[in-house]
Amino acid sequence: MIEYFNIPSGALINTPISKKLFAEKAPLSAGEKRLLREEIEKLTMKGLLQTRTIGLAAYMDDEQAYDQIIIAEASIKNPAKAMPVATLVQKAFPAPMFLVIHCDESFSVNWCVKRINQADKTRRVMEEQQITRFFVPEGDDSIIRAWLPSLDIARIRCNSLKELFEALANRLLMLAVSDEAGIYLESDRQKTEQYRVLLEQLNTNRMEQKRITAEVKAETQFNLRLKLTTKLKELQQQEKILKNQLI
Repeated sequence: MIEYFNIPSGALINTPISKKLFAEKAPLSAGEKRLLREEIEKLTMKGLLQTRTIGLAAYMDDEQAYDQIIIAEASIKNPAKAMPVATLVQKAFPAPMFLVIHCDESFSVNWCVKRINQADKTRRVMEEQQITRFFVPEGDDSIIRAWLPSLDIARIRCNSLKELFEALANRLLMLAVSDEAGIYLESDRQKTEQYRVLLEQLNTNRMEQKRITAEVKAETQFNLRLKLTTKLKELQQQEKILKNQLI
């Protein structure tokens, strides 16, 4: 999976991080230590994108620091633990990171925006953490086959490490957008925020549908069941409208 990023040769590394070293360097709770011990099989640094390794300018201000971007890979035992593992790893590294999560033949990619902790400049506050679904790179999924080449760093035109991070994040987001649309859609910088809002609205809509469906099953009064069913149909119609707006 890492090869699809086409990391420049000067930025390629293959440095394993032992669980012992990770636990020593990162302050972990009891639950995080158990997660590290039981769920993570291997953690490896794969790429370090810096000005000297990729030729893009760093970006620094009072809230953000993009002097390097890490590309790492974590092999895990249980795909259901992908997000907790990703959170654990992202917390341990202040730098922006794309974390490739590997479980058997399937992969997922995690990323998040990190802002400087104003109370402690050496620490970061994680925001907008996201993760793709699991996929098999060499499988027969037409959307995956069309989407993977878009992650090629060499195809991204940008002037800074911050722009590179945002461009890659947008391309990763397009997998979820394409899944909803049913066809592969290329990253559109002008529409990215619109796509993000629509995905959030779809998620909220489906959570509400799930809640109402549970209420319908539990409700015994006919009038209330009818009212809930009507609301459910409205949400289902809204879901169709939202999905059509993605295309």
